[in-house]
Amino acid sequence: MKNKIITFQNKTFQKKLWTIALPITLQSLLYSFLGLVDILMVSQLGEAEIAAVGLGNKVFFFNLLMMVGVSHAGGVLAAQYYGAKELSGLRRSLVTSLLISVLITLPFVLFYVFSPSTVTGLASNDIELLNYANQYLKITAYSFLFIAVVLPLETALRSAGDTKTAMNISFLVLPLNAFFNYILIFGHWGVPAMGVEGSAWGTFLARAVQMVLLMLFIAKKRTFVIASIEEIKTALSILDIRRYLKLAIPMVLHDSGWALGVFVYTLIFAMIGVQELAVMSMVSTIEQTIFALFIGVAIASGTMIGHELGAKAFDRAWQQAWTFILFVPVLAFIFVPLIIYFREPVLSFFPTLSESATASASQVLLVLACALFVRVINFIGIIGVLRSGGDINYSTFMDIFCMWCIGIPLTFIAVTYYNFTLVEAYIVALSEELIKVLLVLHRVHKKHWLKNVLPT
Repeated sequence: MKNKIITFQNKTFQKKLWTIALPITLQSLLYSFLGLVDILMVSQLGEAEIAAVGLGNKVFFFNLLMMVGVSHAGGVLAAQYYGAKELSGLRRSLVTSLLISVLITLPFVLFYVFSPSTVTGLASNDIELLNYANQYLKITAYSFLFIAVVLPLETALRSAGDTKTAMNISFLVLPLNAFFNYILIFGHWGVPAMGVEGSAWGTFLARAVQMVLLMLFIAKKRTFVIASIEEIKTALSILDIRRYLKLAIPMVLHDSGWALGVFVYTLIFAMIGVQELAVMSMVSTIEQTIFALFIGVAIASGTMIGHELGAKAFDRAWQQAWTFILFVPVLAFIFVPLIIYFREPVLSFFPTLSESATASASQVLLVLACALFVRVINFIGIIGVLRSGGDINYSTFMDIFCMWCIGIPLTFIAVTYYNFTLVEAYIVALSEELIKVLLVLHRVHKKHWLKNVLPT
């Protein structure tokens, strides 16, 4: 414990932490806040529209997590290459990451464009809901390709300690996204009101602008991540791809399996009713805003620990890991009373929700607040600590086992056989987190993740 306290009191450690974490946190908060603004705009249209956009976003979330898994594999290698002062390795990992990210995404884009009802039809048979959801998914699917390029580029920059570039571009693009949505959803300046379809086009345009700006900025100001022809050839060699896939496949299975589980939870909640699906669509946006506060610390911890592992400073990596695991729950406790107190004022911004839907959302947010500290331990332990050392297989096992063998079956039984209400079903779903936190802490303590994954 003494070493852990010393680590946190170290000014160099604190400076590096906040230099990396704050820009990522601000960027994540902006993403989440504008997502909240987006759902607020759509909420003016009605509950079916809220449910449709929420359903479409859950599909997007599944693909986003797949791309994140690919990018994180590149991030693990890039952070350790950077820690070992091998920039050529960082550039090669970026090339591989970009290639795999686009190749994985393209088939899904085609599937969603030509057969969206295959996915959305799993959630409901409500014709109005499905029409809106299909419109939204067909348009936003194209934007997945932009994200498939943006995420690896942002991850490579962050692994090299540059978190401000992605943040600065987000500060330009995300308000633009809200502006596009405002014009296209409601119809302003001679543009016809497009409703849910307008929200989708706003997202598409903003993602395209984000990709172009990031690529232009890298070409002019961050040329150190641009690979040479020789490095591209090496990155596409069987040896480099195999090394990358050894990390990427478990991460993609982990993230996509977890995101698919989130989608299945959505389907289960939709079995209760369209109103409940609308409530969870709204609550999940608020939840993302809350967790945005911890994303920066999680990514910063993974980057910092990765630097230490790359430099083979295993003692410092061990101390930093426990510093983060002890610090983040304390941070969560600070936010719990704020969430409880402000949940009613926040819900008042959704006037089209019925009184019963608002009451249900308030109860779900109360449960979310009470479970927050356990969930952030799992969040930091897996993303920040275990992944930094390439301990992907066990991380995947923990998340997938707890979700698919505990949370999902219990929630499904609770809804289909015992007719649980939404808040009761949500409490059952969180049971997976209690088992997971024990597994996470045990795994971190066992030190299996303390390793350098670079080739010797």
